[in-house]
Amino acid sequence: MHHASIKTADIHRAVAFYEQLGFTVQTRFTAGITLACWMEGLGGRIELMQVPQPRPALDAFTDEHYTGYYHLSFDLTDQIKSLPDWLSTLQ
Repeated sequence: MHHASIKTADIHRAVAFYEQLGFTVQTRFTAGITLACWMEGLGGRIELMQVPQPRPALDAFTDEHYTGYYHLSFDLTDQIKSLPDWLSTLQ
């Protein structure tokens, strides 16, 4: 995977979440009025973009205020010993 691009309503919460998965911020930037960053971890890269005034969208491909993604999957098998123990640290 080269990267996954994820639109978020709160980039600071998203960064904190992906840091818990082992990602680190590589570059912070803006795209117009949008805060954004590149993060690397688990052998891949993600681009987080904060969406000003987010709202639910009927068609995510045509609505620039859409946030989220369909799904993203990481294999943590080599990163953690116990999935239940690791999940409990996120709470």
